[in-house]
Amino acid sequence: MRAVCIGECMVEMRREGDLYARAFAGDACNVAVYLKRSFPELEVQFLTATGDDSMSRAMRAAWRDEGIDDSLAFTVPRGRPGLYLIELREGGEREFLYWRSASAARRWFELLEQDPLRARLADADLVYFSGISVAILEPVQQERAIAFLGKHANRARRLAFDPNFRAALWLDPERARRVLGLGMRTADIVLPSTEDIAAIYGVSEPREQLGLICGTGADEVAMSLGAGGCLVWNGRAPVTIPAAAAGVVDTTGAGDAFHGAYLAERLRGSPPDVAARAGVVVASRVVTWPGAIVPASVSHPKDTS
Repeated sequence: MRAVCIGECMVEMRREGDLYARAFAGDACNVAVYLKRSFPELEVQFLTATGDDSMSRAMRAAWRDEGIDDSLAFTVPRGRPGLYLIELREGGEREFLYWRSASAARRWFELLEQDPLRARLADADLVYFSGISVAILEPVQQERAIAFLGKHANRARRLAFDPNFRAALWLDPERARRVLGLGMRTADIVLPSTEDIAAIYGVSEPREQLGLICGTGADEVAMSLGAGGCLVWNGRAPVTIPAAAAGVVDTTGAGDAFHGAYLAERLRGSPPDVAARAGVVVASRVVTWPGAIVPASVSHPKDTS
């Protein structure tokens, strides 16, 4: 089986005392990592664009160390990666400061359009992308990119989408609603958070939010509720899965960890509620450690029984 995650990876800088520690992360990249850790036998590929500088080479090496195939990542001569800093607030919530305007990852769709057979999306068992994957593109490319993925990803398998709304990436809120709505209509599996849907549509009650998403035509929804767990629906009565208890240090990457574990279980054939329980367990471990991608021993500890 094969999965393709599409989007952005950045240089992550997180404070450790008076210094910053470097890592590599980004929502689609994080999902690829947690998907691979949750389903080691699965071939996981990351489709993006990077530069040819030493930092980009180190980034690719980090993916390969996680078992992620980087053969679908385009190389942009003289390109550079984006960068972000994490500032933690009380309760493990975080504030991000970004430098990504010249990031090579913004060219992933332009390069894929020129070489559409590179990714063989129709042969993949899962294709995952996010609102950030689309928001970093030029406005004229955004809806075209979603249509491209809807056409080339075999709908007999699975196309998964996380709306992942970041207001700073959208100049026009109405455009954001239209483009992200198109993503939800195109996907088979929608993986939103209640905070993102509230920001996009101005509706805060999770069951009402679920109704809005179902109205787009999604076949399956797994909505993250933060400390409230998640709400799962696939054509039957919605099911709420409670969160697993955790000592929160940093919530960065928790939603991505949930998505990776959830999608791994769905690819194995588990029903949505079972997949969601696996997702909340992994997410509960990730929040106990700083940064988006935690050591594998934290997110997926080996069974010592």
